[in-house]
Amino acid sequence: MPSVAQKQQRISQRKEAVKENIILSQEKNIQKLNELVRSLQEQLLECRISNGNTSHALSSLAEKITELKRQHILED
Repeated sequence: MPSVAQKQQRISQRKEAVKENIILSQEKNIQKLNELVRSLQEQLLECRISNGNTSHALSSLAEKITELKRQHILED
């Protein structure tokens, strides 16, 4: 029959094993979150680039429209 000290030692070991499993699980979750953050940062950058290109295209289009309007006014 195990002594009280042995039982306490086993309980302590089990607690440590549970703590280690919790820590490992948390580390995996942190890695997944870091990967998600990286992915979202890449998507945001792509959106910013796309938005910048769209803004530039719209600006160029607006300039061309203005130029055409001026030419039309001069022709009238």
